[in-house]
Amino acid sequence: MSKSDQCPSTAKEGPKQKKGKQELSHERRSLLTAVNGRAAWRSLDEVEDTGEFRDFLEREFPAGVTDFLSGTRRTFMKIMGASFALAGAATLPGCRRPDHKILAYSQHPPEDVIPGKPLFYATSMPLPGGGAEGLLIETHEGRPTKIEGNPLHPVNRGRSSVAAQASILSLYDPDRLKEPVFFNRKRNDNKGEHLTATWDDFVKWGKEYFPRFDKTQGAGLAIVVDKVGGPTRDAVRAAILKKWPKATWIAYDATEDLGPVQGSKAAFGAPMTDVIDFSKAKVVVSFDRDFLTGEGRSLVHARDFASTRRVEELTDEMSRLYMFESGFCLTGAQADHRLRATPSKVLACLVELAKFTLPKLGGAFNPASDALAGINTASITDADRKFIETAAKDLLEPANKGRTMVLVGPHMPGAAHALAHAINAALGCTCIGFNPMSAEAAADSRSAMIALTEAMKAGKYESVLCVGTNPAFTAPDAKAFAEAFAKLEGAVSLSVGTTETSEFATWNLNGCHYLESWGDTVSHEGVIAPIQPMIAPLYAAVDENGHRAGQSPMSEIEFLAFISGDLRDDGTARDGFELVRRTWKGALGAKVTDFETAWKRALHDGVVAGTGFKPSTPKADVAGVAAAWKGFKLEQPAPGALEAVIRTGWMHDGRNTNISWLQELPQHGTAVVWDNPAAMSPRTAERLGVLPASATVADPETMYTKEKYPAGHVAEFTFAGRKVKCAVWILPGMADDTVTFMYGYGRRKAGLVADGVGFDIGPIRGDAGNWLASVDCKDTGEMHPIASTQMHWSLEGRTAIVRNVDLPTYQKFGGDSIPDNDTVYAHNSSGKLNFAERLGDLSHTPPNNSIYINPFTRSAADVQPDDPNFLQVPGWSDKLRTKEKTPPDYALRHQWGMTIDLSTCTGCGACTIACQAENNIPVVGKKEVAKGREMHWIRVDRYFAGSYFDHENPGQMDYNAPEFMFHQPVACVQCENAPCETVCPVNATVHGNEGHNFMTYNRCIGTRYCANNCPYKVRRFNFFEYGLTKFNGGYIGQELVNSIAPDRGGITGSGQFNKINPNLIPPRLRDKLDQITRMQKNPDVTTRMRGIMEKCTYCIQRTNSAKIEVRLQDLEFVPDGFVQVACQQACPSDSIVFGDILDINSEYTEADGTKRKGSRVYHTRRSRRSYLLLGFLNTRPRTSHLLRVNNPNPALVEGARRSAWDHPFHGSHDAGHGDGHGDPHGSPAHETKAGEKGHSFIDPRKKSTDKGYALSLSVLSGGGHS
Repeated sequence: MSKSDQCPSTAKEGPKQKKGKQELSHERRSLLTAVNGRAAWRSLDEVEDTGEFRDFLEREFPAGVTDFLSGTRRTFMKIMGASFALAGAATLPGCRRPDHKILAYSQHPPEDVIPGKPLFYATSMPLPGGGAEGLLIETHEGRPTKIEGNPLHPVNRGRSSVAAQASILSLYDPDRLKEPVFFNRKRNDNKGEHLTATWDDFVKWGKEYFPRFDKTQGAGLAIVVDKVGGPTRDAVRAAILKKWPKATWIAYDATEDLGPVQGSKAAFGAPMTDVIDFSKAKVVVSFDRDFLTGEGRSLVHARDFASTRRVEELTDEMSRLYMFESGFCLTGAQADHRLRATPSKVLACLVELAKFTLPKLGGAFNPASDALAGINTASITDADRKFIETAAKDLLEPANKGRTMVLVGPHMPGAAHALAHAINAALGCTCIGFNPMSAEAAADSRSAMIALTEAMKAGKYESVLCVGTNPAFTAPDAKAFAEAFAKLEGAVSLSVGTTETSEFATWNLNGCHYLESWGDTVSHEGVIAPIQPMIAPLYAAVDENGHRAGQSPMSEIEFLAFISGDLRDDGTARDGFELVRRTWKGALGAKVTDFETAWKRALHDGVVAGTGFKPSTPKADVAGVAAAWKGFKLEQPAPGALEAVIRTGWMHDGRNTNISWLQELPQHGTAVVWDNPAAMSPRTAERLGVLPASATVADPETMYTKEKYPAGHVAEFTFAGRKVKCAVWILPGMADDTVTFMYGYGRRKAGLVADGVGFDIGPIRGDAGNWLASVDCKDTGEMHPIASTQMHWSLEGRTAIVRNVDLPTYQKFGGDSIPDNDTVYAHNSSGKLNFAERLGDLSHTPPNNSIYINPFTRSAADVQPDDPNFLQVPGWSDKLRTKEKTPPDYALRHQWGMTIDLSTCTGCGACTIACQAENNIPVVGKKEVAKGREMHWIRVDRYFAGSYFDHENPGQMDYNAPEFMFHQPVACVQCENAPCETVCPVNATVHGNEGHNFMTYNRCIGTRYCANNCPYKVRRFNFFEYGLTKFNGGYIGQELVNSIAPDRGGITGSGQFNKINPNLIPPRLRDKLDQITRMQKNPDVTTRMRGIMEKCTYCIQRTNSAKIEVRLQDLEFVPDGFVQVACQQACPSDSIVFGDILDINSEYTEADGTKRKGSRVYHTRRSRRSYLLLGFLNTRPRTSHLLRVNNPNPALVEGARRSAWDHPFHGSHDAGHGDGHGDPHGSPAHETKAGEKGHSFIDPRKKSTDKGYALSLSVLSGGGHS
């Protein structure tokens, strides 16, 4: 409905009529959000507003996806067949305590496990490539169920990453290796045969086999381990190389970049790891470095960077971020200014920045500046140069001295990193320190792997041990490695999950997960942390009584110690407990007086006290930097070719591909799931003829509305003679003539989740780095289905959803407010509309007029029985709430609420995974996601923003190059006036007296009326038994069906296990959920079955538990911070705040010692930046958002963006208000006269065609406007 139908100031213009679908299909609507003078859109079809898009938006699911329901009721009942109850996982034999004593993370460690009460234990997780996270593991009856961040670990401080949260699934992976397998080469006429074995068999074989290397001092033996750090593994490595000095040791990381190593070596004389403190930074200039995700210290970076972006008072300062990038990453989405450029142009921009800054910082750095004279920077335009020089002047600003820095992406060459170090040294940067990098971390492991493969082919190795690595998939020449590895008698693979390497091994050994083993880690800061087991190895051998028997599966350090002959006196293998204690005694012996006390304290806290480096600030070697640029040639692509960047996502090198949560988590930017298409800009895709099906640049992204399932072209990419095939998808905002590949997909031997999903792009890289200078692209004519959540759950016809302003606007208008005469909303806003609300629809909508009396509505903290209006229902002058003077429920504590800060939210997705783990949310698979059926309770909507949209000249919109990307998490907002509750015919969704919108599962009959009536699109329906049947599992008759059915890609996009969607098979015929998978489920949360609606509950199981705990402590109310919801607990940037909105008078002390009165959520809801999403609908959401504030450089702001500084409230709603456009609600034009009830919103077309609708109008006084 247009705003002119709602605004009193336009009522004098005469009757307004809403146009029907047929009329609307011929004209363009304004669905765009005006964000800071820019049009924002979630999908480009939303911009075009075609008839197909409106049809897509108004459907509950895309066209055709419910065709299978068109048969008889009998057919329907077969498909939606019986379900079964989730069995108790705690009775499984594998659910037992570890052998050695572990310490709970509590003040009084319990002696016994109390059923139903979780225990928490501290541990740590090594990160690939180096570094670690400190974790806190929630366990129920001895089984780990949830992973959180350890508040005492300096990296996490209570937060956790996406990878850490999801790693719990790899513990309970039903496809993980369960027992050793020996390949007997003499069986089957010397063709060989795989035989099931035991760890005792391997121990016996190993004791006979490995001593042969004593004579050769290890020659002929190679050990390939993962490039992770830890004191105990370092000690084991030292012992092995001391015993076998001629053995080859390779710490391998398939995704490594050597640029940072080479750059620090050139600048400082030795490899160094940077330790950045973003909390000190005022100006950051990043050259294609995505420091907010994908790095070992990304959690720290996100937390520190967010602390400089959070503004409340009008005088608060903000940091400023400039971004030069080839893709569109999360760090780029946070930038105040962003320049998209090919990788070679990004490097040229760095050179130009150095040329501008270094000569102005003293003569000491002139040699470095002079060395850049021959670098070709012809690609830099005048506009680029202005951008570069403006950023450079900001770096040189005296007021920012010491608090500015330049960062370079890891895929950039070493010379670029050396130059950045020189610039930072010249600037006197105090925000970056350096820690020494170990020789193992600095080694070129890809070159070492190439050399090993060649030596294996030449017969120089007898035994190669792959420990926690998968070189048959990740090696530069994986095929050659696999062929050579398969011929070795001593080919051994130790891994937790199934791998391609294990397929070719003589001994394929099932290893221990980090949650099953002892060990230790070291972070980039040098902090040592223990790894302690939460559970005994799940697949240890047991006797007929279920008791452990024989040798248990080994962890990596246990295996390495065993093969080196480090055994106990009785000849048995040492376990990790002994190895770690021995190492720590040697390392800490002189530092602690009582080792046992220090050991127990470390296990309890999850960190070793007193460890950690003090970052140094080495002097930059200007001559070394200049030498790095001597003879440097900036490579340019061939005419018509592309530059490519290979990035790693959640799958890393493929190790996480069988974790279904990560497969179904939308990728940054593209929102694609279950795939890794090559991303390029729309203009580049058009030039190459590989735009998605039905899409054109003139009519963008119609691939979502004109196609039943979106599909992308499969292209062949060629680099240095190496070729790969990969689907192509578009990402607005990327640099033209650039393609981004996502590594880690296309696995062949990983499990039901991963096999055949996506494309293996490893072969195109070969021995090159992660920046490929010249890549050819050719369409193959094939099409590949793509599932993207980009347009799912769009909020229909709404404006001012995501809100953003620049700092000058906030400083000028942030303190202003206007009267709000809405008697309902005013109780929530103290009668005022703050700055953020004035940017939206509430400033131009009339007083709300509800046809329902909400008995809870009074929720203001100042409600007093002496108030003469105490008994009155707000908005109803003639109705009383009750005859007795009792406070309304919403005026009594507890009243739960949440705020989400868009200024600090990075869009990382940690909240989504944390919610999934906490609330037993199932995955549904690629095919179901394509139908719009994903089950996430909290989603992160992504919006692009570009030049302001001109309806008169729609062709002027630049879809190819939006300037900004915004992220907005949306979950159930727990509406006080919930539209879902009024339409449920069986009262399955009702409201609680603490503000929860309850969802009663055993009452729900699956009408889906609630989902259709929810304006926030946050309700999820279980179409099938997603949570109770085995994902992509088998069923009775599977072999027959697969033999006759065409390959439709199954449920994951790969027909390797199921050619059809197994959800279409009656549940009673399908494989049930594995026992091991059930062990991960949270026993405090119901596992839902088909036909049930579900949604966010504010983690009610946690709030209820907290209330019980405080009552046991004789407290009346839950203190602020005592309970955290799952999404809040995981959020790295502390963007989510949850608590009691009526906790007003309690006094709290912050970490920095400052005092605070009232809960954090009480204050954030009253912030100038706080607004209620779709608040004009009178839903009264308990979740509010804080608008995003950017800090641009005025020298780079012009046009509509600068105009918005003085006119921020213009364009925040649809045009057509006439003379009353800018009037505040308190003005005569917006007043509601005494006795009037404001506007009623009536659809005249529906009134004439729908008798039921017409009859319902009788409840509206005044007849409304028609």
